[in-house]
Amino acid sequence: MKKIYSMLFAAAAISFGATSCSDFLDEDNKTGETADLAYNTVSGIDGLIQSAYTYTHGWWGKEPSLGLAEMGSDLFYFGYDNKQKSMLKYDISAEALGNNVADNPCLDEYWEMFYAGVDVCNNALKYVPECSVIDDNKKAAYLGDAYFLRALYYSQMVALWGPIPYNAEPINAINNNPVRVPEAEVYGNILNDLKQAMDNYKKANIMDGKSATADGRAYYYSAEALYARVALYAASWLGANAVSGYGNLYTEALNAANDVINNSGAKLYSRYSDTWNMNNEEATTNTENLFAVHYSNDLNAGRDNCVPYRFSDGGTGNFNSLITRTGYGRNGGSASLLMFVSLWNNGCDDIGPNGQKNNSIFFRMAAGKTTIKSKSTGKDVEVGKYYSPYGRGFTRYLPSLYLWQILDEIKGTDQRYNGTLLTEYRVHPDLAGNAANYPKMADQTYKTYDEAYAEDGNYFNGGVIGIQYALMDGNSAEGQALQAEAKDKYRLQFAFGGDIPVYTSGDPATALPTEGGKDISDVYGDARYKSEKIEGRRSFPGIKKFLDDQYEEDYPTFDISHRDIMVLRLAEMYLIKAEAELATGGDALKTINQLRAARAIAGKDNSISGTVTIETILKERAIELCGEYQRWFDLKRTHTLIDHVKKYNAQASGKIALKHYYRPIPLSELESVTNRSDIAVQQDAYGVLQYNSTSESMWQNPGY
Repeated sequence: MKKIYSMLFAAAAISFGATSCSDFLDEDNKTGETADLAYNTVSGIDGLIQSAYTYTHGWWGKEPSLGLAEMGSDLFYFGYDNKQKSMLKYDISAEALGNNVADNPCLDEYWEMFYAGVDVCNNALKYVPECSVIDDNKKAAYLGDAYFLRALYYSQMVALWGPIPYNAEPINAINNNPVRVPEAEVYGNILNDLKQAMDNYKKANIMDGKSATADGRAYYYSAEALYARVALYAASWLGANAVSGYGNLYTEALNAANDVINNSGAKLYSRYSDTWNMNNEEATTNTENLFAVHYSNDLNAGRDNCVPYRFSDGGTGNFNSLITRTGYGRNGGSASLLMFVSLWNNGCDDIGPNGQKNNSIFFRMAAGKTTIKSKSTGKDVEVGKYYSPYGRGFTRYLPSLYLWQILDEIKGTDQRYNGTLLTEYRVHPDLAGNAANYPKMADQTYKTYDEAYAEDGNYFNGGVIGIQYALMDGNSAEGQALQAEAKDKYRLQFAFGGDIPVYTSGDPATALPTEGGKDISDVYGDARYKSEKIEGRRSFPGIKKFLDDQYEEDYPTFDISHRDIMVLRLAEMYLIKAEAELATGGDALKTINQLRAARAIAGKDNSISGTVTIETILKERAIELCGEYQRWFDLKRTHTLIDHVKKYNAQASGKIALKHYYRPIPLSELESVTNRSDIAVQQDAYGVLQYNSTSESMWQNPGY
């Protein structure tokens, strides 16, 4: 019989006094006498808490989690080199795919990872109160961490799988008969944990990030912000009064969000780009941050940024490299900088090869290679700090036509358009003469890179245009006028229509990323666009807010980042407040406009008017939170997943069905139990499983 490692074993041992995650887990069950001794030391208890936090590195900042949390929604398509295509087309099964990295949702690995993280939290909740060498304040602070993290992990699991086994105690023996607990009960346990976290943080006076038990750890308002989110999720998915003992959950969410807004000390930036500036990426220096997954700035040594080893193979089993990104041989980090980037550096022969000669305008920087030779001056041009922020062009995810459209709607008044979309790849002016196919590239007016940096805190808007993406019909009069302006200056790709469009259609319900090149360009009459790399799956506007916008000589165009990933931030609290007000009769419009005023371009009226509906809320959440591990959950919990996918995502609309409101329980888990039963659990018209009392059997979600 196979083992359900994530559910059936205690999280094992800490190498006490060490902080490297490679030492955190071992398959040996160290509860009992050994644990009693080890966890009665300061280093042992702190190592236990550090281990509990380490599991966050497997979800926030990783590729397959983005596939599960953001994609298959209305906001993103999968690109050419995506690694979860079947899942994003809703052609997903329950089978575990092992180390396959070509097409793998990694559901079985996340099932194990979250339960392992929960078990470390449960051990902390057992051993922290028993530790005699730390005082009561320290105990309370550590208990706050453990309750917060257990709630965080369970909140992800219940949103993915619905009814799940709930473990509240350390596991010290194999249990072959796990049972699935109804969602409302799980949500009640999560809310209870967050209350406990807040109580303990208040007792220990852990009220801000600077007073937390270590860098990147939670505090009182982190727990309250998560409480607001969880209450909203439960209310919108199950109903306002679905959780026993909690009254109206919308009111709970509203009160918690209000308190965070008014009392946490968090502040919205007046310059939206500062929210994402790497100079502000540390959890304790970003004024909007309420909780972020912390990554060490050292990306070359140790394994502090990795998720711990799996329980398999004697406690040395590796999680899939899509989750670890660089594997266990390096330090790990966030992969978000790779996920939304077009193939900019050698996207087609029209802009020259990816090289350092005088026929190149773009080059993907590498250590010690940060110059390109200028044809016009004959000199080497240093471009590392200007080009490395563009990332590596992995073509994993691209914005849907719908996302581009709703961002374009606000571009005249709202900073979030420019702060989110990367619609131009720009060239150092001294290299403009290198582009043989665009002989007038140097004729453009431009900002210097220093001017661009002073204006927006980064270099994205400096230099001259090399590639531009325009949201318009290339065959329209407006499109033809822009094409005439761009001719011989830079490559222009329209959203649809024209010479080389990004999408096949101007209708979000049918638009797909284009495939293949064009033998003869309509604009130029030559074969410059013949390469298939010009297709919309590989050449598209990117999302810039996760890019490493500040150049670091040690990590030019790196394949991982030390950017901390914000899990909870202040802007979301305004959106939670507005949605709760919509449900309880408050002034949701006023709250939305407070956020929009903070995001306004100076001197512009960025307010909206009219009647607020759930569609208003969802649009505002898309504009503010796109790419931040929430959109699939937003559409699920508001029962709009199928509707929005059919309206706005032609890649996914063909197969999506009611069953897809839940992810399948990994088959490897079901094959490992002795109480498996294929019981019939129905979904209502809104997708919610009608499962209200715990069965003694373990069963698969319907339809899988």
